Amino acid sequence: MRTTADIESLLTELDHCVADDLEDQDLDFKKWGTRNRKSAVKSLVEMAVCMANGGGGTVVFGIAGRLKGRKQAILGVPYEIDPQCAFLCSRALKRA
Repeated sequence: MRTTADIESLLTELDHCVADDLEDQDLDFKKWGTRNRKSAVKSLVEMAVCMANGGGGTVVFGIAGRLKGRKQAILGVPYEIDPQCAFLCSRALKRA
C-alpha cells in the first residue's frame, strides 16, 4: 500500500505526465463520479473489490487519468466523502 507521502510525490509528477502513466499493479487513479452520490459510492465499492481481488493496493479518487498538469488533473472529491483525499488534492493544487 502507498503512503500519503508516496501519493503526494506522485501528484507532483502530474505536471509532466498523465495519471494513467503513473498507475501500476497496485495503484489506480479515478475521477470521483459527480452524477450522484449513489453511483459514486458504487464505483468506490467496485474499485475496492477489484483491488482486494488483485492482492491489494491503493485507489486515489479525484484524479482525471488522461489530463496533463496538476491544475487540470486533480479534480478532488467532496470533503464529506473523504476528508484526507480532499485535503491532499487541495494541498497538491496549492503547490502547482
